[in-house]
Amino acid sequence: MTQSQPTEPTPFVHPDGRHRLVVGVHLILQRNDRVLLGLRQGTGWRDGHYHVPAGHLESGESATAGAVREAAEELGLALREADLELVHTVHHHSGSVDDPRIQLFFRVRHWQGEPVNREPELCADLSWFPLDRLPEPMVDYTAVALAQFRRGLTYSNVGWPAS
Repeated sequence: MTQSQPTEPTPFVHPDGRHRLVVGVHLILQRNDRVLLGLRQGTGWRDGHYHVPAGHLESGESATAGAVREAAEELGLALREADLELVHTVHHHSGSVDDPRIQLFFRVRHWQGEPVNREPELCADLSWFPLDRLPEPMVDYTAVALAQFRRGLTYSNVGWPAS
């Protein structure tokens, strides 16, 4: 009789089979009609695409706390959780093993400091672009979220099969 090896649970499934989601937090910083975007590089995911400053929640972190942390880490900005307004949510599926994901887009109403690129190894450029004329290529779900944000819509599905 052979002994079976214990099966490791995938990182996105609870032992009881429920699916866990990765939560991304995204910062929409605006100056007049312009939005701050970074050009991804050296990450292995969507390098060469524009994206808003963003990151994933760490263990035990609330969405707003994660957004505040990302603003400090990526941009050198000080902001408060009260400065954030949730303006769009994307339920994103790209077909990879770690999907689906929830992507939360927060408009930053106030911040202290001037945004600087604090991660030049991961961000080739940090610039302001007109919200109605975004650069190409953009991360797909980010382009959808910004377009829907401009329309005042608060939710999108991206990458899911049409039902």
